[in-house]
Amino acid sequence: MFTRILRKSFQRQEGQALVLAALMVLVMSIAVLTTVNIGHTVHERVRLQNTADAAAYSMAAMEARAFNFYAYANRTQVSQYVSAMMWHSLISLIYSAEAFFTDLFGFMKTLNPCAGKRKKLWIVLCPILEVVPYVGQVIKAINKIITAYKNIFLKPFQQVLKAANPDRWLGKYMIPAHRVLNGAMYFMSQAVMMSASTHVVQTAQGVLDSNDKNLNSMASQLATGFYSECLFSQAHSEHSGGKPLNPGTWKNPFGALDVTKYARNDEIARAKRSMGGITNATRYSCDREGGSCPERFITSRRIGDVLPLPNALGFLRDMLNNGVNAPGIMEFQKMGQTRMLSATFPSARNTIDSRNYIRDWNDNLNPWGMTAQGDNMGADDLYWLKLGPAEVDVGVGKADNPLSCNNKDPYTRCFGDNRKGKGDNSRTKLPYKEMTKPSVWALNDKDTGSVKGGVHWRVHYPRNTEQWRNHSAPRGVEREVGIHTEKVCVLKLVVCWFEVDVYTANVRPAQDGNHPWGGVTPFMHFEPGQYAGNTCNPTANANKGELAKRTMDFNQPSAWVALNKSPEDVVNKANTDGTGTNAPALLNDEGKVKFTFTPDSEGLEMLNNRKKFLSLTEGLNVISRGQSYYHRPGNWTEQPNFFNPYWRPRLASVYQGRNQLPVVGSMLDALPGALQGFAPKVMTH
Repeated sequence: MFTRILRKSFQRQEGQALVLAALMVLVMSIAVLTTVNIGHTVHERVRLQNTADAAAYSMAAMEARAFNFYAYANRTQVSQYVSAMMWHSLISLIYSAEAFFTDLFGFMKTLNPCAGKRKKLWIVLCPILEVVPYVGQVIKAINKIITAYKNIFLKPFQQVLKAANPDRWLGKYMIPAHRVLNGAMYFMSQAVMMSASTHVVQTAQGVLDSNDKNLNSMASQLATGFYSECLFSQAHSEHSGGKPLNPGTWKNPFGALDVTKYARNDEIARAKRSMGGITNATRYSCDREGGSCPERFITSRRIGDVLPLPNALGFLRDMLNNGVNAPGIMEFQKMGQTRMLSATFPSARNTIDSRNYIRDWNDNLNPWGMTAQGDNMGADDLYWLKLGPAEVDVGVGKADNPLSCNNKDPYTRCFGDNRKGKGDNSRTKLPYKEMTKPSVWALNDKDTGSVKGGVHWRVHYPRNTEQWRNHSAPRGVEREVGIHTEKVCVLKLVVCWFEVDVYTANVRPAQDGNHPWGGVTPFMHFEPGQYAGNTCNPTANANKGELAKRTMDFNQPSAWVALNKSPEDVVNKANTDGTGTNAPALLNDEGKVKFTFTPDSEGLEMLNNRKKFLSLTEGLNVISRGQSYYHRPGNWTEQPNFFNPYWRPRLASVYQGRNQLPVVGSMLDALPGALQGFAPKVMTH
C-alpha cells in the first residue's frame, strides 16, 4: 500500500514551478538590490559633484572678494593721494598769495618811487612833484594808499602766515600722514591676501562639512589645493605688492616702491605708472562747481576758479580766468596746478636750468604725459604782471621798462615769473617750461639731495630763523617785508644814462625741510604678463613683453577641487548627515554574496570597491573648477585689474581649463585626430 502511494507521488507533476519561482525571486531580488545600489551610487555621485562645485565656487568667491577688496583699497590709496595733492595745492596757493601781495606792493612802490623811503634823485624830485598842483595831491594820495596797504594789510598778513606756519603743519605732517594711511591700506590688503590664500589651500572644509560630513579635504589639498593657491599667487604682481607664495616679494607697508626705477619697461616703474596715472586722472577733491572748494582746485587754480563766485557771476569768473593779455599795454594772468610726477627733478641747487614738469607731456625721460610714477609731487601757482612794453631797442641804444619784463630778463627783477615761452619751440610746445616761481616740490630723498624735504619757491625774508638751506636774503630798503631791490637801466646810449630801483617779491627756491615725499606706497597690482611653461611655478616671473594667453585665462585664477569618496563612505552606514544609508542593500557587512554551485563559483560583489580613477583610488572621484573673472558690466574688453571692483566667481568648464593643469593639457592636445573629440565628451563638467 505504502509502496503504491509512493510510486504514484513520483508520477505527479505539481510543484515543479516552485524551484523556478525561487530562482526567479532570487534573481529579481538581486536585480532590485543592484538597482538600489546603482541608484544610491548615482545619487552619491551627483551629491559629490555638487559638493565639489560648491567648494570650487566658494574658493573662487573668496578670491573674487579678495580682489574686490584690493580694488577698494587701491581706490582708497588714490583718494589719499588726491587729498595729499589738495593740501599741497592749498600750500601752493597760500604762499603764492603771499608772493603776489608782496609783489603788488613792490609794483606800486616801483610805479611811485616817492612812496615810503626815498633814495638818491627821488629825495630831490619828490618834494618838487608834490608841490605841483593836482600832481602833488595824486602823489600824496597814492603814498597814503601804498603806506596803508603795507602797514594795515601786508605786514599783518605776513606776520599771521609766519605765526601759523601752514607750510610746516600741512607739508611736513599732514601730507606724509596720507602715505601712512596708504601703508595701512596695503597692510590690510596683505592680510586679506593671506586670508584668501589660506581659504584656497584648505579647499573650503567648511563647505564640505555642510554638504557631506563623510568627506575630508586633505586629499583635495594635496591634489589641487596648493596648485589652486599657486594660480591665485600668479595673479599678483610681485613688483608692487608681492605674491602670496613668495614672502620675499612682500613689501614694507610704510615704505615706497623704488624711486630709482623709471625706465620704460622696468617692472616697478610700470606698476608705479599705473597708480600715478590713475591718481593724476582722478585729481578732483571737491564735487562742487564754485563755492569754497571748487571742483578744479587741484587741476586749475585760475583766479576765477579759486574765488567763491556764485554761478550767476559766471561771466566774471571767465573774465578773471582769461586775465589780461594785451602785449605792449598790460599783461596779467594767474594759473596753478598740482600733479604727481616722476623721478629726477630739479633741486634748489639748479635754478638756472630749472624746468617745470607739471604741464609737461615729456614727463622725465619719455613722453608718458599724465602717466607719471608718483615719485614726486609738484604744485605751482604761477602769475605774471607787466605794464607797457618790456623794452625798445633801436640798435645804438635801448629803453628798458622797469614795470615789464621779457622772458629773457632775470626773474629776480620781475613781478611774478616772466619766463613764459622761454625755451619753447615748434617741437616741444612747452610755454611754461621755465616757470617755477612760486611753486612747491615735494621730493623723495633721492631727488632732494643731502637736505631732505623738497624745494619750495617762496618769499625769503632777511632773517633765516627756520634755517632754510639756500636761503637768499633780500636787499634794499623794503627788505623787512620780503621786497628785493634791483637797479634797472631805463635809458642806455652806449652807457647807462638813467637808473631806477625795481622792487619785487624776493621769491627764491629754499630747501625748508617741510616737503618730504617717500613716493608711491606698495599696493596690490594685477599681473598681466605671460608666465613661461603655461603651468604654475611659484618662483617664475611673468614676461612683460607678452600678455597672458587665453588658454591661461589671462591670469585670472582658477580654483580646482578634486574629491574622492571611498566605497565605505558611499554606503554611509552610520547615516551621519541623515541623507540615507545603503547598508541594508549590501545584505551583510562584507557586501559580498556567494552562491556555490561548483568549487570555483564567482561571488557577487555588492560593495563598489573597484578602482575607477587611473587605477589609483577606489570609490567615486569628481573634479570641479571655479574661476575668479573680471567683467565691467557692458564692457567685455576691459583688461583685468585691481582698481575696479568688478571681480566675480563662477563655475567654469574643466575641459577648457585643461591647459592650466600640468601635463593634462598637453596630453589631451596630443591625442590623434580621431580621438580629439573624445576628451570633451568625457570631461563634460
